[in-house]
Amino acid sequence: MPRVHNIKKPLTSQISCLTSQSYKELDFLPDKLRAKLLPFQKEGISFALKRDGRCMVADEMGLGKTIQAIAIAYFYKEEWPLLIVVPSSLRYPWTEEIEKWIPELDPEEISVIQNKTDVGRISTSKVTVLGYGLLTTDAKTLIDALNHQNFNVVIVDESHYMKSRNATRSKILLPVVQKSKRAILLTGTPALGRPEELFMQIEALFPQKFGTWTDYAKRYCNARVRYFGKRPQWDCRGASNLNELHQLLSDIMIRRLKTEVLTQLPPKIRQRIPFDLPSAAAKELNASFEEWEKLMRAPNSVATETVMGLITRMFKQTAIAKAGAVKDYIKMMLQNDSLKFLVFAHHLIMLQACTEAVIENKYA
Repeated sequence: MPRVHNIKKPLTSQISCLTSQSYKELDFLPDKLRAKLLPFQKEGISFALKRDGRCMVADEMGLGKTIQAIAIAYFYKEEWPLLIVVPSSLRYPWTEEIEKWIPELDPEEISVIQNKTDVGRISTSKVTVLGYGLLTTDAKTLIDALNHQNFNVVIVDESHYMKSRNATRSKILLPVVQKSKRAILLTGTPALGRPEELFMQIEALFPQKFGTWTDYAKRYCNARVRYFGKRPQWDCRGASNLNELHQLLSDIMIRRLKTEVLTQLPPKIRQRIPFDLPSAAAKELNASFEEWEKLMRAPNSVATETVMGLITRMFKQTAIAKAGAVKDYIKMMLQNDSLKFLVFAHHLIMLQACTEAVIENKYA
């Protein structure tokens, strides 16, 4: 299969090719990835490349923002290292997708950051995958490593996690994204009705494009002074001049809804979400598997009740092992106020984790 590194055409000539009628061919992509893309996804990739790889892909959840971002980043692979910032529960799904669609990458060229001091491979890896959960005030070693590494290409998944101007993760990520040559922000919830939550994402892509925060708040957030007791405070939770804002955003953001591309979608999409196995759960499961292997080697006289009891115990142990990851994933889904979804579970520990996720996100 031909490799993209054998293609010597400069980036500008490739973009020129893409903007012509033949852009849908996307010849620079690996064959398997190009064949998987749906027409609207190809349009999303072209949208990003016409904007020199700095834009927001705000398609509704389930429309394949991940594969579009990988394709866009691959176009600029000669400029890597690539940083991918994701919700912690999606670190391994993203790693799997990268390995799946870019087979020329060796596993050792991808670094998944495990903790706040796990920075040894950042300077040598082509791809670094980082969870939002590690971006805290006490992560000085990690923050220094991120700032010293020259990430020319950055993907920020679920970029609405940056919506708060005062959040630590927003303050840490902002200079990293601004410094990069290419930045792809992905979100299924762009908060078009709450302009306040868009400012940090716009500022990350194009600093001062809409002026200072004060300029932006007065123009698009209906900012006004309110009094809390005797203390005056700016209230920027409103919205104003939305038509103008949407028009300006159309140059840096592309958004498609499922209803708009329904005829292009397959009837069903399945996704497997890998997760970290807690050490205690891993130890228990390994012990159970060893017991299972002994039973399988034992004579046929082993009681059926013993085998069934072990199977039941293993099912329960796997539920316990998955509970934390499922809880985090549901919390992430709940970030989208307009999303409706069903969760099916059997074991009490899993039902409890699902309930806790809803309560902690104040949806109960």
